[in-house]
Amino acid sequence: MPNLCQTLVDEIAENCVRAYTNLPKTGKPVDAEWTVLSCIVQYQKDPKMHEVVALGTGSKCIGATKMLPQGNILNDSHSEVIARRGFLLYLYENVTNAIENRQSIFLKDNINFTLKDNIEFVFYSSQMPCGDASIIPKTEDFSNIGELILGDKREAQEDLCDVDVKKKKLDIHRTGAKCLSYNQQDLKVAGQEYHLVGQVRTKPGRGDRTLSASCSDKIARWIHCGIQGSLLDLLLSESVFIKYFIFGSGVPYSEETLHRALLQRESKVSITDRLKVIPNFYRSSLIFPQVRSKSNERPAAGSIVWVKTNKRILEVVVQGKKLGVTKKRANNPSSSVAISKNNLYKKYLEVLHKSKDLKVHICGEQSLQSIPYNEMKRKAILYQTQWSRTKEIFFKSWTLKPDIWNFCINIGP
Repeated sequence: MPNLCQTLVDEIAENCVRAYTNLPKTGKPVDAEWTVLSCIVQYQKDPKMHEVVALGTGSKCIGATKMLPQGNILNDSHSEVIARRGFLLYLYENVTNAIENRQSIFLKDNINFTLKDNIEFVFYSSQMPCGDASIIPKTEDFSNIGELILGDKREAQEDLCDVDVKKKKLDIHRTGAKCLSYNQQDLKVAGQEYHLVGQVRTKPGRGDRTLSASCSDKIARWIHCGIQGSLLDLLLSESVFIKYFIFGSGVPYSEETLHRALLQRESKVSITDRLKVIPNFYRSSLIFPQVRSKSNERPAAGSIVWVKTNKRILEVVVQGKKLGVTKKRANNPSSSVAISKNNLYKKYLEVLHKSKDLKVHICGEQSLQSIPYNEMKRKAILYQTQWSRTKEIFFKSWTLKPDIWNFCINIGP
């Protein structure tokens, strides 16, 4: 896999920031606020072209008690997750286009679909992902930036080390993501031993604790199992992997830390035996204009999702719900954000409804409206097997969520 030159890395990052800048103001930070930008970029090798196909911003997460079994609320609104979920919509549309013999990034391969050889994907983020990848040795002066996702001001103050200790000992940048409650906990002693490394962590949240894995853990999962997830894995001949990761400048960065957090950890199995695609990591020289630059700034309340589909998707998410929806309709699945579990499952079922061969291959004689979301995911045996193996040899443990998403959708027989 060829490396990207620095000029191309900066061009891609600039394209991502431009795509964000061109969006309306709604959902963007206002005075004394910051956000994180993540994009998935489609890279065409010949002729060389790149375009943003999914964009997300945000750094918020809802607590465990706010999750709903209808799948109509977004549990995790961090920019990396929003960009990835928007990307799933882009993939579903391209599968549909292939079924209907329209322009698509996929080719029909017997029953399933295969990504064209000329297409690769790049993941851009304006900062390092929260969790293990943010535990970086302090080698540069980012005293006002550091980890951008902290629980609250009190916790941020507790993270500060004594000045005299800093002079004597190496220090690390902090993460607000917490070790799983049933695993060993951070020592929280001054200096480089404040955090344990290689741990699966959950994101911080105000109020009750979240069950959402940190972005470091989720990205590592995408690297090992594919970014397409279980449902799309049933439709595709091969998993979809990100080949290039680009991170912004002006914030802490360490390629060594990325390798540890996303590729290696404490696994005894070699990388080449675990990964189908070993990604490359890059740092752009471009600084995202709305990155956190002062310790007293607060994260923007909203998250933006934008997807390059035939009907361009642009929504703002606040506390897991679509901005502008009335309180009365807030919990109605028909009013949920485009990238909610409910709407993504609906897109999946619409694909099966259009392809009788796929529907019979995956579901047999079952009617689509009778198969719950969680049951359909379990049909992806190859993906689930790979995920189980990854948890065993790479993560060792994972956040435990209740299996509550057993909703069905009326899409047809």
